[in-house]
Amino acid sequence: MNLVLIGPRGAGKSKVSRALSKKIEFPVLSTDSLAVYELGGLSIPAFIEKSNGDWAEFRALEKRILQKLTNAKDTILDCGGGILFDIDSSGKEAFSVEKMEMLRTLGKVIYLEKEISDLVEKVQGDKTRPDLSKTITYRTILENRLPYYRKASHFSVSMDKVSKEDAASQILSLVGWKEKLG
Repeated sequence: MNLVLIGPRGAGKSKVSRALSKKIEFPVLSTDSLAVYELGGLSIPAFIEKSNGDWAEFRALEKRILQKLTNAKDTILDCGGGILFDIDSSGKEAFSVEKMEMLRTLGKVIYLEKEISDLVEKVQGDKTRPDLSKTITYRTILENRLPYYRKASHFSVSMDKVSKEDAASQILSLVGWKEKLG
């Protein structure tokens, strides 16, 4: 079985996925890293800038990446913050039932929760993360997304004042697994 970590930017998905990997010796795949590979090494911010802030093509790329992962086994998947979303015909972000179902078919989906104010503070001014919108704030995007992370997940783990190792142990407990010894 695979473990699929979802949640917003800054929630700790990458750190927790690495902590999980150490505990259960599963490889980690990052949808963002796979996207950069598929883009020929072009960073996500550079790709978004090149496409004038249009996220539709990137969201379609994420869907193709999930399709390629359908046969993954014993893997930890670290998903980008927007993995559950597509861009609708009006150019607005919309929840993707299809992507949710793909993730839930891949494995147990764990939502890493964190306070909105902490998330906003953590990613503010981070040039490695492309702007999600030129017209609405990250806080507004988060407020719109949070219910969908909950809807898509099998389990959730609060990342407020929790170490990555403790979060990894909580996840293993939730899915009924034990850590590998030695």
